[in-house]
Amino acid sequence: MLVALPAMNPLAWLGFGRSKARLEHLAAIHARIRQLLPDDEPVVLRYIVTVAVLLTRVAQSDGRFLECERDHLRALFRHIDRLPPAGIDALCDTLNEHVARLTADELDVCYRELKSLCDAGERMQLMRLLASQATADGVVEPAEHVALVEIATALGVPLDAIEPLEIEALSEVPSRVVPSLTDEAPADEALEIPPPARLPTSGDD
Repeated sequence: MLVALPAMNPLAWLGFGRSKARLEHLAAIHARIRQLLPDDEPVVLRYIVTVAVLLTRVAQSDGRFLECERDHLRALFRHIDRLPPAGIDALCDTLNEHVARLTADELDVCYRELKSLCDAGERMQLMRLLASQATADGVVEPAEHVALVEIATALGVPLDAIEPLEIEALSEVPSRVVPSLTDEAPADEALEIPPPARLPTSGDD
């Protein structure tokens, strides 16, 4: 005799049974990514959500969104070959709207998820990716450094690794021109937010 199983709530990982109202922004980002990548495993979607959120936070941290920073984010996003090109703008709009409004509870969900999915080496690689975003304009602003330190602290990455990662990232952009303030995009302009190249397999779920 077959027994019908209850449908799994794709947002159960957010802990909605306890705090749905406090996690609305993270849920909106997750829903957008799930809409764009309907065939991806839940664990992959969660990974993309959390990394996209952290990349966005670094990009937003100094309050300026320069053209070279948006180009860097866009290039990273293209690592997801299943993501339709037209979907990048829609996802960026969603991230731009919601990431700056994430609550402490929502950020904690992201950190806990990454700590469960990634080992220490993989978290260090993630910090390397975030450092590359922070240095996209050829300089690490104080607010960007603070954002990296906060993320590293939450992920359990040694803080003495941050400065070397920043130096390494800066060394990889020797020909980039540091833009002037006249190149700034308006604060309310949609961000271009990318996910990482490496994704966990379904066996990691």
